[in-house]
Amino acid sequence: MTQTNSPSTPTPGMQSIHVPAAHDPAADTDPLLHLHKMSTTAGVGNEDYVAVNVTAVVAVLFGLASLLAVFNTVLLVFPVVGVILSLIALHQVSNSNGTQTGKGLAILGLVLSGIITAGIFCVQGAQALHRRADQEALAALCRKYGQLVVEEKYDQAYDLFDSDFKDRVSKPAFAARLISIQHRSDLPPMSAVEWNGLAEFHSGDNGAQTADAVIKIHYKGITGEDREAAHFRQTAGGPWLIDNLPDQFPAIKAGEQPR
Repeated sequence: MTQTNSPSTPTPGMQSIHVPAAHDPAADTDPLLHLHKMSTTAGVGNEDYVAVNVTAVVAVLFGLASLLAVFNTVLLVFPVVGVILSLIALHQVSNSNGTQTGKGLAILGLVLSGIITAGIFCVQGAQALHRRADQEALAALCRKYGQLVVEEKYDQAYDLFDSDFKDRVSKPAFAARLISIQHRSDLPPMSAVEWNGLAEFHSGDNGAQTADAVIKIHYKGITGEDREAAHFRQTAGGPWLIDNLPDQFPAIKAGEQPR
């Protein structure tokens, strides 16, 4: 029986002959064919898709809308909601395992809402302090007026009124009117004048302010009190003055004698 040698096993005394692979002419024109075992998905993204967090975008919008709260305190709901949405967006992005982005937007919304809210509260706080000073000035003015009337220092009491009042009421008519009030038969003399603590303030031109309020009139020997309307005015940089006490000076004009 004839024994044949396996092609893979060289016969002793014979040299191994390398047979080159068949040449592919297409390799000369297509360099990609030289790449060994190139993946058919090469060039396709291997990372997961990263989405922008929608809550962060909405938080920025609410942050911008917070500017509307400058015009009306009711609209403070915008910055408050903006802060809440920003915090929620930061939490969502941090816990998304890299599948969401938008941390910068969330921080921007938080900054916008936070700064605007803080600014509004600072302005309102300053206005409240200023208004408190105005209220204290009105209270002191009313007490001073009552004290001067009780002491019958009518000239000094007249100086507590503004120029508009003085154009309507002369000093003699002013003093005569208060004398008639302090010596009328139906009521005892006034013993004190107080502000009731409530006033409606209005801003006018050139920094002037006005206030509509009510004063309490106390009388000697009587436990009760009367309440009368009072109007005050403050010019820019000036003190608060009485503009009118219509119940005490209803229709007195310059040069006119009291009724």
